[in-house]
This record gives sequence, structure tokens and C-alpha cells, in this order.
Amino acid sequence: MKKSLLFTLLFSLSLTVLAQQSPCIPDASLQDSTFGLWPDTIQNLPIAQLDTYYEEHIQIKTPNTVGEVMGDPYEIEVLGFPVNIAPLEIDSIKLVGVNGLPSVMSTYLSNSDSVFMGNDIACVTLFGTPSVDELGTHDISLIIDGWINVSVIGTVSLFEQLGDYETIDGYRLVVQSEMVSIDENNNLSFSVSQNSPNPFSNRTSIEFNSTNEGEYLFSVVNLLGEVQDHRIINANYGSNKIDVDASALSSGIYFYTLSNAHVMITKKMIINKN
Repeated sequence: MKKSLLFTLLFSLSLTVLAQQSPCIPDASLQDSTFGLWPDTIQNLPIAQLDTYYEEHIQIKTPNTVGEVMGDPYEIEVLGFPVNIAPLEIDSIKLVGVNGLPSVMSTYLSNSDSVFMGNDIACVTLFGTPSVDELGTHDISLIIDGWINVSVIGTVSLFEQLGDYETIDGYRLVVQSEMVSIDENNNLSFSVSQNSPNPFSNRTSIEFNSTNEGEYLFSVVNLLGEVQDHRIINANYGSNKIDVDASALSSGIYFYTLSNAHVMITKKMIINKN
């Protein structure tokens, strides 16, 4: 009797989870796109609510060549010799794991073996119901391995060649206790000015106005979503300033984001060292 009751409860729970979780179906319209993820790390993930079921699909178009991801040239050592592997086609990519998710959340992949072919479409679903222990901001990384086709050797694992997995950083999941409207709750809102000067070569400043004292998360990412700056800002009531040192960064377009537990604002800045 007890076993029968336990089986019934587990079966009912399984049906509930399956009913909540929508199938992760790759977006066919992305097949002709270049390598990318949607939403990307600039748009980022929607805010999650405490004790409310959350589900978000990340659509993926896998790269066709190594150069689409790592740039060209990109050299690794093969049999003791440097080889530019940027033009080589990618055979497949495996999602090894997702780091930083709230402990009560899980992932569901369009391919059950977590392996996606090169130049193909795929998707990953993040789902679960955040608890009170998960309130706050969670920095999320996608951990991946890839296999490339080398004519002389055959299929080669990047992990075996580089000794480490590649990561896609920059995703952020904010878990908050209730839905907040900036217009209705001004004490949780803030405004961010465009960095000045912009464009700039080495140093710039960002001013923001906060309606309360507290911690803010500040980050800078490049077009690939790679984090270049990541720190906590202790804001005062009123006007605040963030100084950015870009002396170690190359020319290009970058995005800076300032967020608290309720609001996230992202703006673009340009580094020009010519």
C-alpha cells in the first residue's frame, strides 16, 4: 500500500514537471544565420520570480569553423608544431555543463546526448522554481567542448589539445522576490549615463544616479560576451561615478551593464586606440 502510494505521488510529480516544461525546439529560422546565441549575453535572461516556475530557451546556431568563435588566426600545437586551425570546420560541439545556475534549477537540451553538430541549430532550456535561498544575481557560464576535422589526424578534441574547456560567460539570472515596476517603485530604480568620453582610448567614466544606498553589479563584455570587467559597486544615494580602465583592452565595441536585484541597464561604449 505504501509503495503504491509512493509510486502514485512520484508519477504525479513527474507529470507536473513535464506539463510545466515546454519542449526545447530549435528555431529553424536561424539555420542560415552565423554563429550566435539568442538571447545573447547583452539582452541576457529574463528576471526570475521567487517561488514561481521559470523557463527560458536559449537558441543556438553552432559555428561552422573555429575562426567564427576564436578569431583568425587561431593556433594550437599539433604534434609539436603550431597550426592555424581557424579555417577548419567544426565537427560537433558538446555542452559539458552550465555553471552558476540556482541549485533548484536544471537544464534540458534539444539533443539528449548534449552533442550538437557544427553549422546546425540547437537550444538549451533553463527551468525550475527558485527558492528563497536563491534570491540575488547568478552569473552563468556555458561550458563547452568541440571536435574539429583535421585532414591528417582526423577528429580532434579541443579539450585534449588545449587542456581546458571553452566557456561562454556573461549570462546573468536575477532572482527577485516580487515583480517590480520602476515607475511604481522609484526607490528601487536608478539611471545610467552614457560613458564619457566615448569613443575613448584608455580611460572613461560612467555616472549613475541611485535612489537608495546599496550594492550594484557592474560588468563589461565584448561582442563575444566575454567578461572584461566585473565588480561590485557600493552606491551612495544620489550621484555616483564608475571609472573604467581599458588600457589592457583592444579597439572595438563593448557593452557595460549596471544592475541591482531588480533592474538591469546596458549601454554600448567604443574603444578606439588608433
